[in-house]
Amino acid sequence: MIVTIPGVQRFVAESRRTADLFASSEIMSTLAATMVNSAREAGEVVLPGVTGEAAGTPNRVVVLTPAGSGRTVAQKMADAAHERWERLRKRAQAAPVVGFPDVQWVVVPPMEEGYDAQWRCAQDLLGRRKRIRNFTFAPVTAERICSLSGRWPADRIHADGHAKPGEYLSSIGLIKRFSGGQEKFPSTWSIASAPYRHALSELAETDAECSKEIAELREVLGHLDEVVRQAQQGSRGHKGLPGIARLAGENNAEWLRSVEGAWCAPETWNPGRLRRDYDLAVRPDETWCELGQDAANALKRRAETHKLPPLSPYLAVLAQDADEMGKTLGDRDRAIGSFRDWHRKVSAALGEAGKQQRTAIEDCRGSVVYAGGDDLLALVPMATALKAAQRSAEVFGTTLQGVVTGQTPTVSTALVFFHVSFPLQSAVAAAHQLLEEAKDRARPGLAVAVQRRSGERVRWVAPWRLKDDTALAHVDALVQAMGSAGTLSPGLAIGMERDAAELATLTPDWLERELRRRAIRQGMPEEVGPALHALCVRRGDRVELPVDALLVAHFLRGGNR
Repeated sequence: MIVTIPGVQRFVAESRRTADLFASSEIMSTLAATMVNSAREAGEVVLPGVTGEAAGTPNRVVVLTPAGSGRTVAQKMADAAHERWERLRKRAQAAPVVGFPDVQWVVVPPMEEGYDAQWRCAQDLLGRRKRIRNFTFAPVTAERICSLSGRWPADRIHADGHAKPGEYLSSIGLIKRFSGGQEKFPSTWSIASAPYRHALSELAETDAECSKEIAELREVLGHLDEVVRQAQQGSRGHKGLPGIARLAGENNAEWLRSVEGAWCAPETWNPGRLRRDYDLAVRPDETWCELGQDAANALKRRAETHKLPPLSPYLAVLAQDADEMGKTLGDRDRAIGSFRDWHRKVSAALGEAGKQQRTAIEDCRGSVVYAGGDDLLALVPMATALKAAQRSAEVFGTTLQGVVTGQTPTVSTALVFFHVSFPLQSAVAAAHQLLEEAKDRARPGLAVAVQRRSGERVRWVAPWRLKDDTALAHVDALVQAMGSAGTLSPGLAIGMERDAAELATLTPDWLERELRRRAIRQGMPEEVGPALHALCVRRGDRVELPVDALLVAHFLRGGNR
């Protein structure tokens, strides 16, 4: 039998804060783990091979039970998930929810052909089951719809710290907010500024002046926080400014690594902006705000002097999904040994791949929303996004190598770069849509989009591998060739688009020479030519010129300010 909780990606994407994202994933992982534990008491769990870590347990469970008991066990697993959800609901003091979670299951009786035939039948039935709706949803009588989901009725306005002014939350939204807490997960600013803060923290270990400047920012922030707390006592339940780490001891370097990243940005210290962003009952003291802005600017100058990673207001949503994993699991010819044992091995390998992907992302200063092996969602700093995507794809292939006969399974990748002020929900939705475009283009495929604060967009979709390396590696080479100034003349991109038909008639060698000549003519280093040529894609007599890849590289090198 197969028991699953559908709609995980949509549930996770219905988030306006990073805490919503992580809480959504953690909730679904908890429900799935509850089903797995329930199944182990009554049968043999084939998939997943191991229960994943937080935000990593797959939402599909395959179980073998004695003949005739499948329906009872499946219902027990569904009941266990609903009971766990009820505990979460009561803890959040939310109203009952009808129709969620919608646990679906199929049961296949014993067959003469054995497990192989049962698997094929179960997959077919599950596909049909997904097209059936329970229609247990209660009529919507509320005047408002949930601000998070846009589909669940909002019970009331929540003004207890779980919602912003004017925000309406359904019971499901309230459960997310209650589970996510207020300071449990890094904000978009904290993720975007992670390389900058880490580099300054390392410098502070040996540079007394840098440590002193961090101490000044820490002191100003502490004073401002106390002033706000005292001014807001008894008003609207506010306790002070969020994200202010209070570590024991006087280690300023460790403090900078833990503090909310927004405080490192000079623009954050505008009194009116602080009051609006954090819903403060009083306007912050302008003197303290000026001192905080001066301290943040001093750290920015320190980073520039020592050529450290710059403070960037951009980060990326990284989404990856295994290519045709369902088809692979159903292909008996690709199995090693018995079909059932092989499924266990593949599942265990996927679980290990998820752990390795999590490590790769965190090594790049990113934060994983979920990593189940066959799919991944993470938030990563702009400066390390290419490296994180590359390493995550590599560890997936390495972990699955040898487990499946024939070609090693691959993952398609989508990266969406966005400003910290851009709606998080829109960025995550764009990443999922972009991932589908990447898969439509090639398996594995790659898609990259840039969502600027001004609304300008760049979208580039290509096969994962181009020429002798991955497309991301060639883009990185292009970024490095541009130099620290990020020089890019519009004439290069415009000319490539204008002369696309003529350039397509050139042989590969002449095309590379022509691209190098054009790059030099526009004031760019000659290394840009070979990098651009490697990103060209030939389709018959037509050549797709990497104009969008060039714009992505320009953005990454310095055109994001």
